[in-house]
Amino acid sequence: MTQLILLTGFLGTGKTTLMERLLHYYEDSPVGVIVNEFGEINIDARLLENDGIIMRELSNGSIFCSCIKENFIKALIDMSSPNFAYLFIEASGLADPGNMQQILQTIVPYTVHPYHYSGSICVLDGEAFLELKDLLPAVGNQLIQAGVVLVNKEDLISPAIKDEIQTEVRKANSQAPIYFTRYCNMDINTLVMNLQPSKSAGQDSSNTPENRPQTYIIKVLPPVTMKELQGFLKFVAPYTYRMKGFVTVGDTN
Repeated sequence: MTQLILLTGFLGTGKTTLMERLLHYYEDSPVGVIVNEFGEINIDARLLENDGIIMRELSNGSIFCSCIKENFIKALIDMSSPNFAYLFIEASGLADPGNMQQILQTIVPYTVHPYHYSGSICVLDGEAFLELKDLLPAVGNQLIQAGVVLVNKEDLISPAIKDEIQTEVRKANSQAPIYFTRYCNMDINTLVMNLQPSKSAGQDSSNTPENRPQTYIIKVLPPVTMKELQGFLKFVAPYTYRMKGFVTVGDTN
């Protein structure tokens, strides 16, 4: 039986950092990974590339949305063949996992080795959570469906903000253990052993083709100067949830 663990969290919370820590901790165990990226190019999958790990990349939408949910179901069925000890799924930052258990029930007749859903680890950005918690329904639903809540960037917040975050988390989820971390650094065994499926009822995902944010890919062939890059980032920042990628910088002026 494969232990299935879902990682959720809004854009920039530290999910990929946590995934790296999980893969390092379980490097001697057979593990599989599914990485979901809302954009067309999967940056996080490139960061997680590792010899010996079987990985599936699902891009250009949320795995819980009808736009690519069929691809997610197929990937889960395919990944049931190797009999992994663990299958880790890193959801897009905009993913709403309300229908996760429904999806797992759907694939039961088709899996080679069964999955045991251990639950979801919801990673919060301690510095930005209070500002973002009401921004999108998916952010709140990630928290509601969490089996463990990991509040990252603890070093950037005050004790008063920590108390306020705990209060808000408990309003949404009264049962999940809460851990405060820096760079998602904590004992992985403790994290996984305290993980449990959410007791909240499943629901339809708020991810739909109609409400998906716009995503854009920008390819720059010649190197840009640092000044040009900084100018571009400053210009688009007010209109953007998240930007990530790789840029070749030539002249540093």
